[in-house]
Amino acid sequence: MIVYSPINGEVLTDAVKFHPRTAFIMTQLGTPLPKELTKIRKGLKKELSKFKFSEVDASSLVTGKDFLDKIWKIILGAPLGIAVLTKDMPEKTIANIYYELGMMDALGKETLIIKSKDYEIPSDFKRTEYLNFDSKFKQSFKKFQSNLDERESHYWLMGEIMQADPVLAIDYIKRAYLLRPLKKYKKEADRLYRKNINHIDTQSKLHILSFLKNK
Repeated sequence: MIVYSPINGEVLTDAVKFHPRTAFIMTQLGTPLPKELTKIRKGLKKELSKFKFSEVDASSLVTGKDFLDKIWKIILGAPLGIAVLTKDMPEKTIANIYYELGMMDALGKETLIIKSKDYEIPSDFKRTEYLNFDSKFKQSFKKFQSNLDERESHYWLMGEIMQADPVLAIDYIKRAYLLRPLKKYKKEADRLYRKNINHIDTQSKLHILSFLKNK
């Protein structure tokens, strides 16, 4: 479980703050915002709240540190990333969104693109799940949420199956926990950690303890 910082390329040594049931929203921030974007954000927030998901974006936290470092740590701590895209966004903003989306994909996070009907996704992201913000959005988002529930069950099952590799098993359990913070997930991760503590490398211990001590 080795994680490298995009800032300096070194192995992460800081504790990570995990945010269960949280969606990292990747989109244009500040003012003024395109009317279509404002409409999508409002509709998305309403749907997320139905499934007891919170939102966080780059403006949600003030750390006084490097901006990219802040983004990266939010990504590490959140189970889900949602990119919101419209045709009216500046190209630089869209480039930043795809960079963040790529980081989430590389770290094994759940991702989704929500876009205006007239926005065309680049070919490299055609395989990324996306929803149009249209009359079928609520129904489509409900199906996506059902898929997340299935992913949670899958990660828990993999955590049980992969116990011969405790670091991998705990990572799967952590992914299940971030999608639904059940006490049994942390209890099982803690049991595996204590049972195998002498066989877990230092960097993995740091990451696992960040998860186990997270409140």
